[in-house]
Amino acid sequence: MTEWKIFLDLQCPYSKVFWEKLPSIQEKFGSKYIFTRHITSLVFHPQAFDAQCAVTLVGNIRGMEIRRKYEDALFENQESYMNSALGDAKKSDVVAVLANIAEKVDGLFDESFTRENFVEKIQDWELCIKPAYEEHKVALGYNVYGTPKHVINGQLMVDTESSWSADEWATYLESQGL
Repeated sequence: MTEWKIFLDLQCPYSKVFWEKLPSIQEKFGSKYIFTRHITSLVFHPQAFDAQCAVTLVGNIRGMEIRRKYEDALFENQESYMNSALGDAKKSDVVAVLANIAEKVDGLFDESFTRENFVEKIQDWELCIKPAYEEHKVALGYNVYGTPKHVINGQLMVDTESSWSADEWATYLESQGL
């Protein structure tokens, strides 16, 4: 099967629009494509890299299944860490919001990984910052400079829209010979 890499920014409203459409797209194309989600952060979304570090931390401590649930929770609660909600917030305020959202995810926190561990480790170079930056460099390697972006079979798909339905994607993919 062909890989369909999806690059999303957790603070990007257009990424959220696509994230909402993703289940129907996966349902329509799941027999032809292996979908992988990748997080990157756009420079003009001030909380995006903190959110990316948070999901990286969760993935490294709790595994990819819980990471995906946390990514979903971040999209569901995106308005709570948008610029309009936080203004010129301190990093500790942003981390508190991200931890509040993490508390909503079943199985994320337990006696071995607590909210306090999350807050303490979210700025850890080896667990969060360096791997989040490595994931960001993967996006740059595909010339992904905005979100959401799609790389199918190693090729960046151009002129796509976050609002496309599964049927609109079918038309586009056919026009690309995919």
